[in-house]
Amino acid sequence: MASKEKKMRALVAKWPLAIRKKGGHILLRAVTYFILTIFVFVFVYPFLTMILNSFKYDFELRDLTKQWVITRLNFQNYSDAAKHLNYMHSLFNTLLVVAGGTAGHLLSCSFIAYGFARFRFRGKNVMFMLVILTLIIPPQLLMMPLYIQFAKLGWIGTFAPVIVPTWFGFGLNGALFIFLFRQQMRSMPISYEEAAKIEGCGSMRVYWSIIFPMQRGTMLVAGILSAIWHWNDYFEPSAYLTGSRQLLTQMLGNLNSYVAAQESGAGIAVSPVQLAACVLVILPLLILYLIFQKQFIKSVDLTGLANG
Repeated sequence: MASKEKKMRALVAKWPLAIRKKGGHILLRAVTYFILTIFVFVFVYPFLTMILNSFKYDFELRDLTKQWVITRLNFQNYSDAAKHLNYMHSLFNTLLVVAGGTAGHLLSCSFIAYGFARFRFRGKNVMFMLVILTLIIPPQLLMMPLYIQFAKLGWIGTFAPVIVPTWFGFGLNGALFIFLFRQQMRSMPISYEEAAKIEGCGSMRVYWSIIFPMQRGTMLVAGILSAIWHWNDYFEPSAYLTGSRQLLTQMLGNLNSYVAAQESGAGIAVSPVQLAACVLVILPLLILYLIFQKQFIKSVDLTGLANG
């Protein structure tokens, strides 16, 4: 009996400590969820506001007392936005540039990285540092000399200035993709390549048969990043593409200028048609992310980007 009483007393004595530990754990989780909720709200709020206001009428958008209230859904805004954007034609142009630029980045940057990762030649480290140095050079500094060269080639007004450079590892953050591919290749075991060379395979055969297939994770990460950057780019297309070659971002800029001129005396900075146009422009990217979300996150972990 005495031993049982001692056990009961010891158990009762531990209760406050256990309760305190559990209470502290619950409080920590509550604070964590609260902070995360605030961060999510900060990032999601502009997007939700844009979607909500894209269905409003002009007079509802001007009424600040009805910011989160919609009396009727105005789908005409999306019809007008699609018409102003020349949506299907501009979407085709954008998809063409995204596909051509992304494919060029993946193939050229992977191949260039293979040279830096597996070959020894004089000045290799200096050349690699020069490649990485291009990341800190603002693209605006290169715009004028590039424009002169493209004009001499007769490329202005065509898709060539925004697609062809990517096939040589140049363009939007091509140096970053070269760095990613090089780091991934340096972490790969070289035994497969040595075995293939013993069997008589040359460097090109080794690259296409062994290296290239093993780069799937990095390919997916670099491909999605390149596609997003090409899709969102406004600066370069505005300099080179005109008329029927314009992309969605350019057409959206034209619409913003048009609405600003029309609404200059109306006391409103933005219209529901503009917001509907923004939704239409980002909708394909959102669909792309939802489709490849799991693969993208998994590939980021495999490439080590998540760990810095």
